[in-house]
Amino acid sequence: MRAATVFKYAAFLRVAAAHARRERGELYGRVVFFAVILGVFASLWHAVAEAGMPIAADPKALVWYLAITEWIVLSAPPIHIDIQEAIRRGDIVCLLGRPVSYVGAAFAGGIGLLLVRAPLLGATAGMCAFVFTGWTPPPGALLYIVPFGLAAAALLTALYLWIGLLAFWLEDVAPVYWVWQKLLFVLGGLMMPIELYPDLIRRLAPFTPFPSVLAGPASFVLHRSSAEAVVHALALSIWACMTAVAVCLLFRRATSALAVNGG
Repeated sequence: MRAATVFKYAAFLRVAAAHARRERGELYGRVVFFAVILGVFASLWHAVAEAGMPIAADPKALVWYLAITEWIVLSAPPIHIDIQEAIRRGDIVCLLGRPVSYVGAAFAGGIGLLLVRAPLLGATAGMCAFVFTGWTPPPGALLYIVPFGLAAAALLTALYLWIGLLAFWLEDVAPVYWVWQKLLFVLGGLMMPIELYPDLIRRLAPFTPFPSVLAGPASFVLHRSSAEAVVHALALSIWACMTAVAVCLLFRRATSALAVNGG
């Protein structure tokens, strides 16, 4: 990729980041929602521990685990909504005429939003988790969590992009997003590590990208080692490549259909 092309996509990233910094209402709403969710589950795990009920993991670590998974989910911008609206209004026809890839520009814009959201939401996650537990993971774990969490949020953004492109064929991609989101929460291990889930879920989860997005980065607060970090990095890379291929194939099919219809 030539330097001029890189600069073009970097411009989309900067514009999206500037827009996100100006319109902070949604971001502040996510911060409040984040604090409420962590407060509720911190109280839940504390009550379970005080009642003497068996817990397969340290309640403090479980709060931090949830803080990390929620950080990833809330940091990734739902760019499928903007893509769907562009297709509905017909703006996509004009956008395809630009001297840059529409997919690349949309993804760059999503990363710009992500880079604005992630630091504030990450700080909220760490501060709230510490307030509710009085404990922090080892510094070594945090060194893995931050880069893997950002990479997972970027992959999540790319998956949102794929969902948005389905609007070329579907009038509304919301049902697809809802089903996909529920699968993410269950098979990704949003609330607790996948090791604590029923056997069927533990068997199905590795065949989906969801554990690499949520459970993988968050599990570093529990028991991950440097060797497991290599395995997780490989898994993220594989799913990123598969997502990129899926997005490109879907977009190529969509533009081919537009060309045929236009002709």
